[in-house]
Amino acid sequence: MAYFPFFFEVNRLKGVVIGGGRIALEKIEKLDAYEAELTVIAPEILPKIYEYKCVKNIVRREFEEGDLEEADYVIAATDIIELNGRVRQLCRGRHLPVNVVDNQALCDFIFPSVYKRGPLVVGVSSSGASPQVAIELRKQFEENTPDNIEEILDYLASIRPYVKEKVTNPKIRHHLFGDIARESMRLGRALEQAELEQLISSAASTQI
Repeated sequence: MAYFPFFFEVNRLKGVVIGGGRIALEKIEKLDAYEAELTVIAPEILPKIYEYKCVKNIVRREFEEGDLEEADYVIAATDIIELNGRVRQLCRGRHLPVNVVDNQALCDFIFPSVYKRGPLVVGVSSSGASPQVAIELRKQFEENTPDNIEEILDYLASIRPYVKEKVTNPKIRHHLFGDIARESMRLGRALEQAELEQLISSAASTQI
């Protein structure tokens, strides 16, 4: 079964991580780059976990059912199989998505191999068949992405209002945005104004 790659703004959600060891640390590290808001619950917590900005609350005790009250999603990251299973059951009863680390059969969502450059986020998953394949494909994508992709994306976002004003036909405008993006990627830079105007002029002529 393949997983559908939903993209959520996790900074608007409250995550609860149950566990304070190496397994929990790996997940916290991945979420930190996305300004997540996490509460970590465990009797023992690695000092490194305290360093991450995404960790807003730390509760040093055993997990309690009430800890799920305000959670939007949960990560069960302990090395106690029975506890992870209990967390999963409680989450299912509350309709809370849960990730049980190292037990895909109990997961509602999984962590892909992620590449992030500014607003560009690419997640690659083999749906658990081979995490190594996902990692290798992510590396290939990273190697073939322009070094200044953030500048290109900022440029493409900045011209959208101007292009919408110049080209009012939605279908033609859709194709124009594709042409602009492809040309920017081919050149590896933002278009000069004359280059942009030429593409707009060509597209606008088809509206007549």
